[in-house]
Amino acid sequence: MKKSIFSFLAFILLCGYALGQNLSPNKGFYPIQKTTRKMTQLAKNKMLMQGQEMTMVTNMNMYSIINIQRPVSDSQKISITYNKIEGDIEVMGKKQNIPDASKNFKPIVLTTNNQGAINSITGSPELLKQMEQSYSGSFQLNKTFTQFLNIKSTKNIGDSWLDSNTYAGNSMITQYTYDRNENGDAILSFITSMIVQSDMNQNGIIIHNDLLGKMTGSMTVDRKSNYIISTDGNINLEGRMEMNAQEIPVNINSTFNDSIIK
Repeated sequence: MKKSIFSFLAFILLCGYALGQNLSPNKGFYPIQKTTRKMTQLAKNKMLMQGQEMTMVTNMNMYSIINIQRPVSDSQKISITYNKIEGDIEVMGKKQNIPDASKNFKPIVLTTNNQGAINSITGSPELLKQMEQSYSGSFQLNKTFTQFLNIKSTKNIGDSWLDSNTYAGNSMITQYTYDRNENGDAILSFITSMIVQSDMNQNGIIIHNDLLGKMTGSMTVDRKSNYIISTDGNINLEGRMEMNAQEIPVNINSTFNDSIIK
């Protein structure tokens, strides 16, 4: 169960961070800042196994510190430190606390160049391994960890644009719309079409996932720094899992909020 929870957390991180995909700032470095973020997640999963419906409800909070460091020469480092995970998981009416796996996570360090593109990702081997292997690299990590939007002179209220993150049969195609300004910040809405095809290794058992669905929501962006202040979204996925030559219908419904808390 602990490994299953860990893999699920990795997948949620992928979906949440992927919203910043491929929308780097104008040429140059990211603004120096240090913020604490909180991601809240409520996920309801349904699976049909041997004719019986199995339900799993996950309620989780994750806290992280994002430290954008001063550029050195032609590169810049951004560290992401997960310092607390709390919540519970309920399976068929039986509830248990989620273990705080953050103590196992070393900081993830992104190194960007002077064009704002991510050149390397290091740190927290266990978490990165889950992202890259448990879900077969479902989405490119260099795009997944991009947390900035460029909505300066090239974007106006009412504009819509597309962005994509695709890899090995997996796809996230997102349409963003610049809805309005509010208290000096930009309010964007988004709708993402998702295809997830991946293989997870659970205690030596290979589980193949074939899922299709959408992610919708809105985000608030600082117009001066292009930093995402908060994101609210909903994920709906349907499809199947293959395990031990058995096909299992799956339905996933998840709501999330990721925001700066200080």
